[in-house]
Amino acid sequence: MKTIAIQDANIMIDLVRTDLFGHCMALDYNFITTDIILAELYEEQIAALQPHIDSGKFVVVSLSEEMLLEIQLAALEDTRLSEQDWSALYFAQKEDSFLLSGDKYLRAVAQAKAVTVCGILWIMDELILQGHLQKPEAIDFLNKIISINPRLPKKECDHRLKDWGTQG
Repeated sequence: MKTIAIQDANIMIDLVRTDLFGHCMALDYNFITTDIILAELYEEQIAALQPHIDSGKFVVVSLSEEMLLEIQLAALEDTRLSEQDWSALYFAQKEDSFLLSGDKYLRAVAQAKAVTVCGILWIMDELILQGHLQKPEAIDFLNKIISINPRLPKKECDHRLKDWGTQG
């Protein structure tokens, strides 16, 4: 069975804004998010995701009242995370999967709970590794991401840009 990647809103937003989301759906993973995370997006962002939702490649879990109650109880542990953040963490734990997030605090809480957390740079590495992006394309996409998300780790971005620009 493929690993399920639970996506936080910030990852989806960056992937949609850079036109990289469709490429991600080619990766050998099942991707899910929750309905309350999806609700954080703008209509045009949801419209960009809709074909992937319709195809079943990107699954949006509708939270039951029972699930929502469990998430709300977990959220009492640390109110610095939103209910949406807790829903992503809840499903990552429940599905024994990893979490895709660029949120520094969510990443720290997830890692403290032994949940593997990856970010957008990992996604780009996987796209290259699995043959869905060539390095020159990856450079263009990474430069787009850097231009819209200044919080990315500069050293890691620079390393990739240098590595991907090197032939052979």
